[in-house]
Amino acid sequence: MPMTTSSSILQPQSFHPVFETSITADGFDNCSLNLLYTLPPIVFIDAYELANRADAYTFQYAGPPSSSNLELPVAAVAKEDASVLLSTPWATSDSSRVVELPFHVRYGPATDDEQTFVETPLSWPDVFFACPSGSDTSALPPMPASLSAPFASMSIFPVHPPPDAVPEEIIRTPVGTTADVARVELGTAVVVIASFFFLVRVARRTVRRLNSGNRVLTAREE
Repeated sequence: MPMTTSSSILQPQSFHPVFETSITADGFDNCSLNLLYTLPPIVFIDAYELANRADAYTFQYAGPPSSSNLELPVAAVAKEDASVLLSTPWATSDSSRVVELPFHVRYGPATDDEQTFVETPLSWPDVFFACPSGSDTSALPPMPASLSAPFASMSIFPVHPPPDAVPEEIIRTPVGTTADVARVELGTAVVVIASFFFLVRVARRTVRRLNSGNRVLTAREE
């Protein structure tokens, strides 16, 4: 059976897509299957979410510090890619595997045109087996040193996509338009001011009710 891999993205138009990768291979007993993802700034992972998948794989992350902040919009993070490495044992009985990486998309900046989606290309992960050192080996795919260190004494066997495949997926993220910014800001201001006056009104009613109760209690004591 030839080694091969292919990928797709589930829910590519949402803020919470899933990268799904299929791997087919034989004869890699006592080896680990590894998938290296390169994520642009608009994309991030949730470390706690991946930790819940410990039964499926372990993960390592390398990227600029700001890219781990889940709340920042894309304009506030460093313009550098991040790397995620997933690793899982390859059992003797395995001949195929499907690996899923859930990820999330940041809010993008408003656009000047009428386009309400921004398209971002995502490369398929680099897939490779790491086995106990032997005579045959290939080079590791490019990755940060913090991720490559564990493979220093391992034999590497890359798994390639089919020759006719285009190893890239597109996610489409909803964005606002600059023409709507003024209306959104005005609406937000109105809601904030209305909420403030509502809270003031509730607080005054509460104070009057408490004062009224205190006067009744004082009258009874007299």
